Amino acid sequence: MKKAYRLMPVLAMATPMVAFAATLMDILNTVRGLINAIVPLLMVLAVAVFLWGIVKYITAGGNTEKEKEARGYVIYGLIGIFVLVSFWGIIQIFATTLGVQTGGTLPTVDVSGLTN
Repeated sequence: MKKAYRLMPVLAMATPMVAFAATLMDILNTVRGLINAIVPLLMVLAVAVFLWGIVKYITAGGNTEKEKEARGYVIYGLIGIFVLVSFWGIIQIFATTLGVQTGGTLPTVDVSGLTN
Protein backbone atom coordinates (compact mmCIF):
# COMPACT_ATOMS: atom_id res chain seq x y z
CA MET A 1 0.00 0.00 0.00
CA LYS A 2 2.93 2.33 0.66
CA LYS A 3 4.03 1.91 -2.95
CA ALA A 4 0.63 3.09 -4.15
CA TYR A 5 0.94 6.25 -2.04
CA ARG A 6 4.33 6.95 -3.60
CA LEU A 7 2.86 6.72 -7.10
CA MET A 8 0.00 9.15 -6.41
CA PRO A 9 2.05 12.36 -6.90
CA VAL A 10 3.47 10.99 -10.15
CA LEU A 11 0.01 10.09 -11.40
CA ALA A 12 -1.33 13.48 -10.38
CA MET A 13 1.41 15.24 -12.35
CA ALA A 14 0.91 12.99 -15.38
CA THR A 15 -2.86 13.51 -15.58
CA PRO A 16 -2.73 16.85 -17.46
CA MET A 17 -0.24 15.38 -19.91
CA VAL A 18 -2.55 12.50 -20.67
CA ALA A 19 -5.58 14.76 -20.95
CA PHE A 20 -3.89 17.04 -23.50
CA ALA A 21 -1.98 14.32 -25.32
CA ALA A 22 -1.76 14.81 -29.05
CA THR A 23 -2.71 12.05 -31.38
CA LEU A 24 -0.18 10.57 -33.76
CA MET A 25 -1.88 12.27 -36.69
CA ASP A 26 -1.64 15.66 -34.96
CA ILE A 27 2.07 15.14 -34.45
CA LEU A 28 2.58 13.99 -38.06
CA ASN A 29 0.60 16.98 -39.36
CA THR A 30 2.73 19.33 -37.27
CA VAL A 31 5.97 17.75 -38.46
CA ARG A 32 4.84 17.87 -42.10
CA GLY A 33 3.84 21.52 -41.72
CA LEU A 34 7.24 22.39 -40.25
CA ILE A 35 9.05 20.53 -43.02
CA ASN A 36 6.94 22.24 -45.67
CA ALA A 37 7.90 25.59 -44.13
CA ILE A 38 11.62 24.93 -43.60
CA VAL A 39 12.57 23.02 -46.77
CA PRO A 40 11.82 25.92 -49.18
CA LEU A 41 13.99 28.25 -47.10
CA LEU A 42 16.85 25.78 -47.10
CA MET A 43 16.32 25.23 -50.83
CA VAL A 44 16.73 28.96 -51.45
CA LEU A 45 19.94 28.88 -49.42
CA ALA A 46 21.29 25.87 -51.39
CA VAL A 47 20.48 27.53 -54.73
CA ALA A 48 22.13 30.75 -53.51
CA VAL A 49 25.31 28.81 -52.61
CA PHE A 50 25.25 27.13 -56.03
CA LEU A 51 24.81 30.45 -57.85
CA TRP A 52 27.48 32.10 -55.69
CA GLY A 53 29.88 29.35 -56.75
CA ILE A 54 29.06 29.94 -60.41
CA VAL A 55 29.65 33.69 -60.04
CA LYS A 56 32.94 33.09 -58.23
CA TYR A 57 34.03 30.62 -60.94
CA ILE A 58 33.25 33.09 -63.72
CA THR A 59 35.08 35.91 -61.94
CA ALA A 60 38.10 33.75 -61.03
CA GLY A 61 39.92 34.98 -64.10
CA GLY A 62 41.98 31.84 -64.60
CA ASN A 63 43.27 31.70 -61.02
CA THR A 64 43.26 27.97 -60.24
CA GLU A 65 42.97 28.48 -56.47
CA LYS A 66 39.85 30.66 -56.86
CA GLU A 67 38.39 28.22 -59.39
CA LYS A 68 38.92 25.35 -56.94
CA GLU A 69 37.16 27.31 -54.18
CA ALA A 70 34.30 28.17 -56.55
CA ARG A 71 33.90 24.52 -57.57
CA GLY A 72 33.54 23.69 -53.87
CA TYR A 73 30.62 26.12 -53.59
CA VAL A 74 29.01 24.67 -56.69
CA ILE A 75 29.40 21.10 -55.43
CA TYR A 76 28.10 21.96 -51.95
CA GLY A 77 25.14 23.77 -53.49
CA LEU A 78 24.30 20.79 -55.69
CA ILE A 79 24.64 18.36 -52.78
CA GLY A 80 22.38 20.58 -50.67
CA ILE A 81 19.75 20.73 -53.41
CA PHE A 82 19.89 16.97 -53.91
CA VAL A 83 19.62 16.20 -50.20
CA LEU A 84 16.72 18.62 -49.67
CA VAL A 85 14.74 17.37 -52.65
CA SER A 86 15.33 13.76 -51.58
CA PHE A 87 14.35 14.49 -47.98
CA TRP A 88 11.25 16.39 -49.04
CA GLY A 89 10.25 13.62 -51.45
CA ILE A 90 10.63 10.91 -48.82
CA ILE A 91 8.53 12.90 -46.37
CA GLN A 92 5.84 13.47 -49.02
CA ILE A 93 5.75 9.76 -49.89
CA PHE A 94 5.56 8.87 -46.20
CA ALA A 95 2.78 11.40 -45.58
CA THR A 96 0.81 10.31 -48.64
CA THR A 97 1.11 6.67 -47.64
CA LEU A 98 -0.25 7.44 -44.18
CA GLY A 99 -2.89 9.81 -45.55
CA VAL A 100 -1.52 12.82 -43.70
CA GLN A 101 -2.40 16.21 -45.11
CA THR A 102 -1.48 19.60 -43.77
CA GLY A 103 -4.47 20.52 -41.65
CA GLY A 104 -6.16 17.25 -42.55
CA THR A 105 -6.90 13.94 -40.96
CA LEU A 106 -6.78 10.30 -41.90
CA PRO A 107 -9.36 9.25 -44.46
CA THR A 108 -12.33 7.56 -42.86
CA VAL A 109 -13.73 4.19 -43.88
CA ASP A 110 -17.47 3.78 -44.42
CA VAL A 111 -18.52 0.82 -42.28
CA SER A 112 -22.28 1.34 -42.59
CA GLY A 113 -22.62 -1.53 -45.07
CA LEU A 114 -20.83 -3.97 -42.77
CA THR A 115 -23.56 -4.17 -40.13
CA ASN A 116 -26.48 -6.60 -40.36
